Amino acid sequence: MKKTLIAAAIAATSFAPAAVMAQAAPATAPAAAPAATATGSANPTVGAKVFDAQGGDVGTVESVQGDIVTVSTGTARAGLPKTAFVARDKGLTIGMTKAELESAVNGAKAETSAAKDAAIVADAPIKSSDGIVLGTITKVVGDDVTVQLSNGSAAALKKSYLGLGADGSLALGMTAADFAKATQAASSAQPGTEAGAAAGAQAAATEGSGE
Repeated sequence: MKKTLIAAAIAATSFAPAAVMAQAAPATAPAAAPAATATGSANPTVGAKVFDAQGGDVGTVESVQGDIVTVSTGTARAGLPKTAFVARDKGLTIGMTKAELESAVNGAKAETSAAKDAAIVADAPIKSSDGIVLGTITKVVGDDVTVQLSNGSAAALKKSYLGLGADGSLALGMTAADFAKATQAASSAQPGTEAGAAAGAQAAATEGSGE
């Protein structure tokens, strides 16, 4: 029961971190410079329309963080460097069509998913989002991952709760401090709260995995 409560608390607190990570950190797709001559320097702003070299619609600028511009096509999101854009009469232009950009994003997602699956093996460490080791995988059966936590407890997680960190290691989308709070709350929970915690975890996972 304790293991179930810990798993439910982790899921509810992290809101299915792998899904959230995928949404929060869009795939970086290669973008060649537009073939046509630019009419001015590009200055991507949120809400601006993005076109391909032939003037076809590609998408809309969703956010700008430093030198990375996130473009949403409606079905895919890609983080592109500002240098991938030029200004033309019609507006911001990149050297990829909408179909090419979506294909590049889907390819990057497939590579990331394959890399994550390859990393989920026995004895692999699980880290927090701030790089602290939280535990070690002891068993993998289908989509179920059993983790021996550093505090001596065990948690049964789903593969979807895990993502790949910047260094390629497996990670939960929560800090070590938040993880400690979640497991402490689970450990002190009353037996009757298990059903509620599990239901909350299921709702969180459903919300986190939605597009």
